[in-house]
Amino acid sequence: MTSRDWTHLPLLPSIVDRLGLIDLLRFRAVCKDWNSASFAATAEIEAIPDQEPWCLIYGGNNSECSLITESDGKHTIYIPEMNGATCLASSQGWLLLFREGSMFFFCPLSGAKIDLPGPFPHTAINDHVAVFSAPPTSKDCVVAVVSRTETETLELHMIDRGATAWTEHKLASMVPTKIQYAAHHNGGFYFFDNKSDSMVYMSIEKRELRLGKVRYMKSAKDKSIPLRFSTNSEKENMKKRLGLEDGVQVSICGTVVSCESSADKMVPYENTGVGADDAEGRQIVKAAWFQPRFHRVSQNQSW
Repeated sequence: MTSRDWTHLPLLPSIVDRLGLIDLLRFRAVCKDWNSASFAATAEIEAIPDQEPWCLIYGGNNSECSLITESDGKHTIYIPEMNGATCLASSQGWLLLFREGSMFFFCPLSGAKIDLPGPFPHTAINDHVAVFSAPPTSKDCVVAVVSRTETETLELHMIDRGATAWTEHKLASMVPTKIQYAAHHNGGFYFFDNKSDSMVYMSIEKRELRLGKVRYMKSAKDKSIPLRFSTNSEKENMKKRLGLEDGVQVSICGTVVSCESSADKMVPYENTGVGADDAEGRQIVKAAWFQPRFHRVSQNQSW
């Protein structure tokens, strides 16, 4: 009998085109040649509208992460880029990560990475929430990061694709105590505190920060932005999917889920304890909800 070299099969790209994301990840892990074949495939792997987001649990002392999917359960994967990082925003399969004073976009399923220029104005991240207007490969991508200061002032830092430095904007007086949701729609960034129904709006074109109140639709004729908050039952179901043990504190980055038949769903940012009250020595992990997509970029892709 003669042995076969399975690493150079001519049908590999065609096989990749027919794989789901979990099977694709397993396929890529077989060897370097199969990994290369996955990038040579021409089919774009996109998220199915109305599909519940996947969750990436990270934050340990190494690159080991837990990937939680809606149908396939929990998987252990190793992502060096998540070691020491904090996720600030998640949209269309891209994560915006902060690590050691710098920011970069990262696709956890493909490993695609795009660095943002220059250091971020803050050297430490604490209760920051971010959003971006388009995928980082788009010329229209703008990033906005908000945080509260000790003087009860809300700071917003923005950077456009092609720019080399961040710009700063401030808003004082009665700003939201805690931002739970962030979204982009029709040329503006929205930051919501769902508990108090307060909202902060930033126009990308005019670069104006404004404070407002959330008003809910009373009928289908009301004008509104096509976004809705996650319901309490949806949030509880997502927490159950995390499968964390009691006594674990988790900091979760939210996202927006694309929906065809209704308004897009905003999944909240949360800093929550599962089980026990806060105490010293309590385990802390980080997580990010994201839409499962497999993005590819060239090695020389720049912001």
